[in-house]
Amino acid sequence: MLIVLQSCKSKKQPLARSSLQFLIDEYIDRWGDSYKLEDLWWGDETLIWEEAISRAWQSRLSHGKMHGHQCRVANKLLEGLEVALTDKRQPEDFKDFESVYDWVQSIVDRVKGLGATTADDVARRLGVWLRLEPVVVYLHAGAAAGARKFGVEGEIASLSSFPIEVQLLGATHAENFLCIYKKQISGTAADG
Repeated sequence: MLIVLQSCKSKKQPLARSSLQFLIDEYIDRWGDSYKLEDLWWGDETLIWEEAISRAWQSRLSHGKMHGHQCRVANKLLEGLEVALTDKRQPEDFKDFESVYDWVQSIVDRVKGLGATTADDVARRLGVWLRLEPVVVYLHAGAAAGARKFGVEGEIASLSSFPIEVQLLGATHAENFLCIYKKQISGTAADG
């Protein structure tokens, strides 16, 4: 049994290693700041819109390495970029994150070999540049597997579909948590 001190004045409280709160705490400790540096890169205000699109589709991080999610589809990203630029969409065309996501998904649908993970990643990168954040959890690949542990199915889910511990992460981190911890989330953790 792991004992956690919550504050100097709190009593010691047992926390089972398999509990959902333990996983959430571990996630926050390890990944809580994970988007800060990336978001500086993707949301660089010195970029013009076409440069932001290019950076998002090229999927290269600030140090030049390809984002791990796009390694298998790297040869298709240029085609996605070309379709995006051909569409001639402008920042003012997007009123919320969902409109960005829908547009990027429409591009992915037109490029054979690209899938939901690329759509989600590129939309999130463009959303950062546009200062638009998701308000629902987009479920694809690992995030969908994690969501199923809570009985949540489909392509998107409201945060309210998840336990309060997951809801408090916000949509972006909830999605990341579900993906990273999909194997650790157990029926017991999901139940409470």
